Amino acid sequence: MTSANDYINAALDEAVAARHRVSKVKGNQVRGVDEIATLKATAQTWFHTHRPALTIEVPSVDLSKVDACFKDVLDATSRHASKNTYLDALKNAKAELLVVRSAILLAPATEPTANTDDLVPDFSPLAGNQAMRDILARRWNECAKCVKADAHLAAIVMMGGLLEALFVARANKMTDKAPLTSAVNAPKDKATGKTINYQEWMLDSYIKVGFELKWITESAKDVADILKEYRNFVHPAKELRYGVTLGSNDSTMFWLVTKALARQLLLSVGT
Repeated sequence: MTSANDYINAALDEAVAARHRVSKVKGNQVRGVDEIATLKATAQTWFHTHRPALTIEVPSVDLSKVDACFKDVLDATSRHASKNTYLDALKNAKAELLVVRSAILLAPATEPTANTDDLVPDFSPLAGNQAMRDILARRWNECAKCVKADAHLAAIVMMGGLLEALFVARANKMTDKAPLTSAVNAPKDKATGKTINYQEWMLDSYIKVGFELKWITESAKDVADILKEYRNFVHPAKELRYGVTLGSNDSTMFWLVTKALARQLLLSVGT
């Protein structure tokens, strides 16, 4: 079960990694699409993942100063903000997170509660076939087991596979596929210019089209884009090239994101 300290450490690692990435940007402004997406995802992961969990785990701890720092980061992504704006905001975020971490150590203990967040949801709104629901349930449970077993890369790869299956199931629920095939972000065959069969789409296309059709929120899309990139570290050459080492903070964070995306897809049926 993830502890309050785990959420704080994850937020710290993300803030430090984002600041390191910004520090390598050449020039006085941050304009790169990938850099902006990473910064936005870092801030939104605080507001939509770490912060909600902390308010439950340690309700007595004040998070307002951390909120202000990540709000500065998020606000800056809506314009061509200076490099120093991000560096200062992320530096302040790190400092305030360290204050919060110390406060957690002194916070009064709360009664432990049963963790039901990993329980398999009811997939029937997405999958009418019992055999498919059983497959989705097994994959959900395997994701949870990989996270708990510290099999971080395996966990993230499994999450990507689960999300692809859920997006396909959501597409299958559409009686009229026209909005899907005519979506601006629907992938096209380079030779014919026609939309590729949705059952052959990659996760990247599903994330973009899912947001376009309002199956998932913008913040979910932004964080899912990062999950998609980390999933690609299944290729050893890419892991070597980028020098990325996945840890418990990564798999725990992406598992929270995956569960949130799954619930958004389930809620989108019939809307």
